[in-house]
Amino acid sequence: MKIQCMKKEQVKDLYEQHMIVDFPQSELKTLDQIMSYLDLGIYTIYGLYEKEELLAYAMFMLQEKKEFQLLDYYACNRKYRGRGYGSYLLQELSKVDQTSKGYLIEVESVRTAANEEERMIRERRIHFYEKNGLRRTSLRTNVYGVEFDILYLPIQWDGEDTVLQAAIEELYLQMFGEVNYEKYTTIEKIATNYAAQTE
Repeated sequence: MKIQCMKKEQVKDLYEQHMIVDFPQSELKTLDQIMSYLDLGIYTIYGLYEKEELLAYAMFMLQEKKEFQLLDYYACNRKYRGRGYGSYLLQELSKVDQTSKGYLIEVESVRTAANEEERMIRERRIHFYEKNGLRRTSLRTNVYGVEFDILYLPIQWDGEDTVLQAAIEELYLQMFGEVNYEKYTTIEKIATNYAAQTE
C-alpha cells in the first residue's frame, strides 16, 4: 500500500466516483470550491492506494502558515470498509507529516443526537478517533447550525487548547470568509470531562 498526495487531475474522479456517494449533499463543498482551495495552496488531499485502487482518502484544510490542519473529509472506499484502511491512513499520515503541529477534527456532538441510534453512531466515531491517538479538547463549535466537538491529534506539538482555538478561527475564516464566519460560526470552551460534554 502507498499514500499519495493527489494531483488536481485526480480530484474530479475522486469527487464524482466517491465523494458524492460517501457524503450527504448538504455536507459537500462544490468541486469548484475544492479546486480553488488547491490553487491557493491551503488544501491537501491524500489517497491510500493498493496499486491503482483507491482504498481510503483524507482531505485537509491547511492554515496559511501551515501549522495545523483541519480534517475536512475522510472516508474509505465503500468496497473496502471495515478492513482497517481508515486507521492505517490516519496513523501513517501522522508518522510521515514533517510540517504540521497536529490535526484538528470535528465530530458531531453526542449531546445533539436526534435519537439513540444516532447517539451510538457518534460515540463509535469518537471511539474510532480516540483509538487512533486523538484526544478530546475543551472546544466546541457550531457551524451553520451543526454542533461539533473538537478532537486533536498531536504530531509535533501538544499544549493549551487556546492555541487550537486560534487555529480553528483562522481555518474557519479561510473556509467561510469573514462575513459568513461571523454570521454562521461560534467557538466556545467547555468542560473537559466527557460527562459534562454530553449533558
